[in-house]
Amino acid sequence: MEDIFPCLTRAREVRQYLSDIGFSPSKSMGQNFLVDGNMRDLILDASGVGAEDRVVEVGPGLGVMTEGLMARAKEVTAIELDHRLAEHLQTRFAGVENLTLVNQDATKTEWAPLLRPDPVRVISNLPYSVGSRILYDLADPQLAPVSITVMLQSDVADRMLAAPSTEMYGLLTVRMRWAFEISRVRNVPGNCFLPPPRVGSSVVHLERRAEAPAEVKDFATLEKLTRFAFTKRRKQLRSILKSFGAEVNEWPVDPTRRPETLTLEEWAALSNQV
Repeated sequence: MEDIFPCLTRAREVRQYLSDIGFSPSKSMGQNFLVDGNMRDLILDASGVGAEDRVVEVGPGLGVMTEGLMARAKEVTAIELDHRLAEHLQTRFAGVENLTLVNQDATKTEWAPLLRPDPVRVISNLPYSVGSRILYDLADPQLAPVSITVMLQSDVADRMLAAPSTEMYGLLTVRMRWAFEISRVRNVPGNCFLPPPRVGSSVVHLERRAEAPAEVKDFATLEKLTRFAFTKRRKQLRSILKSFGAEVNEWPVDPTRRPETLTLEEWAALSNQV
């Protein structure tokens, strides 16, 4: 494919290309284009995408990752919010049979038609402004893809990987780790992007769990409880459950503890009592 499409894995080439097509990256949309070929290949390798895989890419941008995915995967669906980039990609990859482009807001996407039938892998250089929201939606146990490999803000990676009783541990931690085994592939310097982001970046790989970390009677209750509790993370569980409108006859944990101290197993036990 390198003989067909322009090489966009060096900052100088991307600047010239953006000038040629008359495009300026949007700060409000968090458009920081990956311009490092080695980093692109590292993400593709970490994803484990193979010739029989169906892939969803969120935020293809100029199509640098998309090009690599088309070469490796059976089918690629790319979701791009910016209509200018969507039109550009339609032109750039016209005639490519294993690519479907969708001009749509990923935060408003109906994921079920894209992630089923199983298995589907998700790969993305996530827009930093909405990355955690997209990940939260993808962690629905009924829809979770077989894997997610993403470039995202380092602090979001820190939150997903945080241990209980730490400052970063919270709702996103519980939500993501309930559905996935998570590992940080590596941190990424700002000069791998154009324009360089003002925050640190990390590549993270999430592999769907074969089974939940603990038995839970009703996942919807667990979700509502954790979402409510972490809005009041400095309060004790007894006070939080009272505000939640629930009675607990037998506390499986000390009711004077605070939300950020509970493990996944303890959240499941408390949810079951609720």
